[in-house]
Amino acid sequence: MRQVWLPVKELLSGKHEGELVSLRGWIYRTRSSGKIAFTVIRDSTGIIQVTIVKNEVEELESFESARKALMESSVKVTGILKKDDRAPGGFEILASIFNVVDYADIYPITKDQSEVLLRDNRHLWLRSRRMTSILKIRSTVTGAIHDFFRGRGYHEFTPPIFQPNQAEGGSSLFEVKYFDKKTYLSQTWQLYAEAAIFSLEKIYDVSPTFRAEKSRTSRHICEFWMAEMEAAWMDLAEVTEIAKEELKFILARVMERNTEDLKILQRDVTKLMPSLEKPFPTITYTKALEILKDEHGMEVEWGKDLRTLEENKLMESFDTPVVVIFSCMLLSYISVF
Repeated sequence: MRQVWLPVKELLSGKHEGELVSLRGWIYRTRSSGKIAFTVIRDSTGIIQVTIVKNEVEELESFESARKALMESSVKVTGILKKDDRAPGGFEILASIFNVVDYADIYPITKDQSEVLLRDNRHLWLRSRRMTSILKIRSTVTGAIHDFFRGRGYHEFTPPIFQPNQAEGGSSLFEVKYFDKKTYLSQTWQLYAEAAIFSLEKIYDVSPTFRAEKSRTSRHICEFWMAEMEAAWMDLAEVTEIAKEELKFILARVMERNTEDLKILQRDVTKLMPSLEKPFPTITYTKALEILKDEHGMEVEWGKDLRTLEENKLMESFDTPVVVIFSCMLLSYISVF
């Protein structure tokens, strides 16, 4: 009979309490004392405590293996699932078999979590609960974008990554040698999308984007994934409503699937609730300047871009995202997240 390996999330649900269960994962934390070893095992769904008592495992090697295995060692465990309010998640496995698949070296990431150290060990830092939660939320967001547009009759239209001309600004192009010619990494799909709407009418894309911008801010990064949409016969009011609906759709999906991840990231989900329950306002650029002046004492010359400073202040007057429009074009979309 094929062995059934259960994910941590299912074990923590409690429906297998008192049963013999099996788990595969990696050691998240470990300590031992005398004839008892305690390990916390992680997989992609969560963490659970495993207790290994010397005289209660089938083989002595199981206990010695548990004592010797360091963080991130890969293991297979079989034992009885028991309720224990002191354990992470309220349950633990009392092990009868503890098999170390591979012993890990000393884990280099400890209390020192400086930016330099984490970047040098990014392949290991990905295993942290924080990074795992971020990646899960990102996956949910990407999937929600696809579901949102496809559910509204949009066609996915993907542009080439190598493009022969610019669409944003020449100074932010990454030049690439293309055999005996030169080309550029994509800044946007815009020029291709404008051609495609005369065929497909409603299109969207989620693809990598490259900008050779030397500024080191969250708004100026050299590589990122961008979601774009284009549609024939659509005016500014319709575009802004699509943007609002898309954000609400994505947020609802994240709240549905990633509440535990938001807790791990210590995000205050109560701040997100108004965005699910209330409509997002649309205001003019002129109105935005009035709010900044009247409510926050900030004088901004008409025609200047709203910087992060002004946008953050503007958002203090709202508890949901707000669309700011300038003349006949969408100026910015400001989020409270």
